[in-house]
Amino acid sequence: MFSLACPACASELSLSPHRLMVRVDAERAAGGEMLFTCLGCHCTCAIPLDAVAVAALISSGVTFLSLDMPVVEHPETRPDGPALTTDDLLDLHAELDGDAWFEDLVGPEH
Repeated sequence: MFSLACPACASELSLSPHRLMVRVDAERAAGGEMLFTCLGCHCTCAIPLDAVAVAALISSGVTFLSLDMPVVEHPETRPDGPALTTDDLLDLHAELDGDAWFEDLVGPEH
């Protein structure tokens, strides 16, 4: 349990780690903020923290939120080699038009 005072209403609170959240901005890696909702006034509050306090809260089980810019990678990576052409598609269509295309694909061992 963490004992703290609400900055909005000055209520003395005792909160478990699951009622707290630590927010860190990667560009300002010197510290972060502890977020919680006051049980008295229901205000969502943020208290500034230094890096040592951030580490202590995270190690005690408080949820961590990073404000890093997300890196989104495309799920399909373009393979190396020449681009697919219309002729390639026509050849594939002709290959799949037959009845034995699957046997030709997997080979005689299967």
